[in-house]
Amino acid sequence: MAKTIMIFGAGINQLTLIEAARELGLTSVVIDPQETPPGKAKADFFYQVTGDDYQRTKEIAEKNNVDGIVTGQMENPLKIMARLAQEMGYIFHSPKVIERSTNKYLMKQAFLANGIPCAKGDLISNGKLLTEEELTKYSYPLIIKPLNAFSSKGVYRIDNYEDYTKIVSKTLEFSDNGSYLIEEFIDGPEYSVETITYHGETTIIQYTEKMITPYPNTVEIGHFQPAELSEVQKRNIDKIVKEAIFSLGIDNSAAHTEVKWSEKGPIVLEIGPRLGGDFIASYLTKASTGIDMDKAAIKVALGEKPDLRVTKNKGSVILYLTLPPFSVIKKISDNSLSEIPNLISYYLAIKDRDVISPLTDSAKRSGWVITGGTNRQEAEIAAECAIRRLRDSIELL
Repeated sequence: MAKTIMIFGAGINQLTLIEAARELGLTSVVIDPQETPPGKAKADFFYQVTGDDYQRTKEIAEKNNVDGIVTGQMENPLKIMARLAQEMGYIFHSPKVIERSTNKYLMKQAFLANGIPCAKGDLISNGKLLTEEELTKYSYPLIIKPLNAFSSKGVYRIDNYEDYTKIVSKTLEFSDNGSYLIEEFIDGPEYSVETITYHGETTIIQYTEKMITPYPNTVEIGHFQPAELSEVQKRNIDKIVKEAIFSLGIDNSAAHTEVKWSEKGPIVLEIGPRLGGDFIASYLTKASTGIDMDKAAIKVALGEKPDLRVTKNKGSVILYLTLPPFSVIKKISDNSLSEIPNLISYYLAIKDRDVISPLTDSAKRSGWVITGGTNRQEAEIAAECAIRRLRDSIELL
């Protein structure tokens, strides 16, 4: 009899996860707060459930004899999943691990306690506004971020006290308890590392190089695989990533670790205890390594050994469409990119008459293209061609 996997989320970021369950011969039970999300049609059973309705979620799991639970590329359902796993015996993080992994200050404390190199910083509570004198204990530039937000929401670089006074209110908009972090700014290129941990052993799957917006915002607008790293850099990164994952108690799970390479070597920024977002763990990693991380995450959730054999050594890229803020979309013409070589997927999140929002977080991005290639350079050329074609299809007022 086929096993049943409960998938949290049916948005565009979970489509490959739902498809992976079907390819594995599993029955998928998918829940999402939206009535008709993109993944609804792909699910064997779909239920509309609000993100905070634990009792309804538990009833659905019991009704469908669910064998395991999984999500992809988002953090909203992690706490409710941890509670469900604790009560029903599913393989998933404990509530304590989720708390450490979603509370940026607790994460930093775990890193420091275990000797993991990370940015120095302090927790500012109760919406307190620091005086210019209080900020003199730090050296500019600094990073300010909410305690438990995600997708770059409320994260800014500040270069002086005037920046702080202008930006702190924007950061607090994404803090559910009025707390935020002030951190030292780590200079250097930024990477993410995709991993699978199974029975205490962490496997490094792929390294991704990031491109972000100009400061003060820190929104990701491009990802490139494989990252251009030396073997020595990879070994150093591997060591601290594995130690950082262990320090948080992450096991039997995918993880997405953000790292900067500084003049002192690798510095861990944050870890997401789940599949990486921005299609890194799905489209990009599968195209560059051949490893299906969606299937691996499902296997681990069911207590089965994942297949992590590298079958490809290629390149992959995602570029996000950027448009002038506050511009208005007059018309979007035919944007078929089917003739673009090495195109894997593309998407437009805008329509006629939309007003383009300033790019302050990941949710504000207007669209994307994903390409592959025999190597990273080939994938980059294809991505640049595709993003130009997509941009040219848009007429602004």
